[in-house]
Amino acid sequence: MPERYMPGYTPPIVSFMTRRSAETHAAFFLPQLKPGMRLLDCGCGPGTISRGLAARVAPGEVIGVDVEVSQLELARQDPANPSNLRYIQAGVYELPFLNAEFDAVFSHALFEHLAEPVRAAQEIRRVLKPGGLVGLCSPDWDGFIFAPHDPEVEAAAKLFRRLQEAQGGNTAAGRKLGTWLEEAGFKNIKLSARYECPDDLAVMGSFLCDRLKRAPQQDDVFGRGWTDPESLQRMLQAVQAWEKRSDGLFALAWVGAVAHA
Repeated sequence: MPERYMPGYTPPIVSFMTRRSAETHAAFFLPQLKPGMRLLDCGCGPGTISRGLAARVAPGEVIGVDVEVSQLELARQDPANPSNLRYIQAGVYELPFLNAEFDAVFSHALFEHLAEPVRAAQEIRRVLKPGGLVGLCSPDWDGFIFAPHDPEVEAAAKLFRRLQEAQGGNTAAGRKLGTWLEEAGFKNIKLSARYECPDDLAVMGSFLCDRLKRAPQQDDVFGRGWTDPESLQRMLQAVQAWEKRSDGLFALAWVGAVAHA
């Protein structure tokens, strides 16, 4: 199927993304960065991580790239943008830069949406200087934890995974980052993992419900009538009840990969 960014850019999704920062979501990569480095952030979204990266490598330049115009506009409008950070529209498969332009390339929550991750990693390697650093981070849904156990909530998560994978993504991308980097020619690959537990379950609940409500529109992916309206309604109701629980937990498993070109 044609590759699509499955989560979309509705307010709940954008709110979910803007909670990210370099300190929380690039912590595995920050120790590798030094002042003066030139860094590329692929799939920068609203720029909340890019700004932290720019602070770490200043006075070096950081360029954030994304294919989505609305995200770039949001990033550019933030008054917190430092002078060494700029944003341009570009996709990771065809980066508008010469060979060996960057000391480091970072990408968070992008590779799980790519139909050709090795091709993307090869393009990143092209723009890196010899010995340059790459840092990738993607989730692995096989490690996610929903508590307490609820069959309908877990069914909703499975439906979300099915939607993402049908549109070119890979919900087990985290564990595959090292393999993809090796196939792209990178060396000295090191993997790490962590859990993220949002304080507010409503953030993830809104994220899931927002996407699942659009599931019936995916007839072009699965064929007419693929959804069962009653089952979908039960899932939505279960997620909405789960997000209000005081004893609830959602833990996202993130895998970080660092390697040298």
